[in-house]
Amino acid sequence: MALIIVVGGSGQHASVVYEAAVLSGMAVAGLAAMDAAAVAPAFDCPWLGSLGAIADGGIARGDRFIAACGSNALRREISETLLAWGAELASVVHPAAIVSPSACIGAGTAVLAGAIIGPRAVLGCGVIVNHAASVDHDGAVGDYGNLCPGARLAGGVRMAPGGFVGINAAVLPGLYLAENAVVGAGAVVTRDVAADDTVVGIPAVSVRRGRP
Repeated sequence: MALIIVVGGSGQHASVVYEAAVLSGMAVAGLAAMDAAAVAPAFDCPWLGSLGAIADGGIARGDRFIAACGSNALRREISETLLAWGAELASVVHPAAIVSPSACIGAGTAVLAGAIIGPRAVLGCGVIVNHAASVDHDGAVGDYGNLCPGARLAGGVRMAPGGFVGINAAVLPGLYLAENAVVGAGAVVTRDVAADDTVVGIPAVSVRRGRP
């Protein structure tokens, strides 16, 4: 079964997903884009054009897709469009990632080099666990969440859909990040984070309300 990587934005995150897919032994058919006017990213992978053109020609039996873009909202839009077409979303796990046998990885999720997914951790649909990021035991990352390089979720952390944890940020055990919560780079989160809130610093505080 061939994998079609769907790019968004600049398309550079797709190069990371592409490399992880190839190194894990997956056959990659090429790159596609939501936007018919999109230009192929500057790395060596076949360019298939727009998703609309692929859909008009009929999705090949056995072809699978993954949305490869850093924007949570765009990744969700692409994935939900594909699912509405009846396409199958594939997950990509880099061979240098460590994933517990008891962990669960949702469709369309990318787990990249150096990432660690602990025992009984659950990743939803369309999640990114970027280079050297980790989700410790019994953690959960909701659909279309994004853990940037080096981000750390301690044991039992629950992250609702659409969350974003910046580079080298850490979330202490058992905390809850509500829907669309954003944790800034290098922050240390010591309390639950409210929906749509952004926290930064050590310890992390809300930049919208200035509260701890």
